Amino acid sequence: MTNTGMRRARRAGGLGAAALTIVLGGGILTAPSAAAGSANFIQFKSDALYFVDTCYEWQGPDGIQKKNYCHNAKAVGSTWKANFPEEATGATVKVTFAGYTGGPPKTVTIDNADKNHCYQLKGTWPNYADVLRVNC
Repeated sequence: MTNTGMRRARRAGGLGAAALTIVLGGGILTAPSAAAGSANFIQFKSDALYFVDTCYEWQGPDGIQKKNYCHNAKAVGSTWKANFPEEATGATVKVTFAGYTGGPPKTVTIDNADKNHCYQLKGTWPNYADVLRVNC
């Protein structure tokens, strides 16, 4: 490779690294705040043969609703959690099993944000899906 070719390769590599840094950095800045300020959380472990979405609606003082978000397309074997925002008093979590034909999405209502809450998801396509409360 000639000197000119080496300089072009280095410049392209440097530009690619810079673009990757911007993309990753932007993803970090725009990701929902799952670890807002509370040490307490809601955790899900999926043993369901579905892709699962969990959408959180935080309960508490006015303005807390702006912190709502979802975890999408979690597969069997996945475990994920959402930390309660500092000012939360509870949460309503809508659990949607993709392709489930046995009724509407499941809803989990939590009235106490002062402790951890853990759930195991069970189900087989197309008509069995359940959300079970388990010990953390």
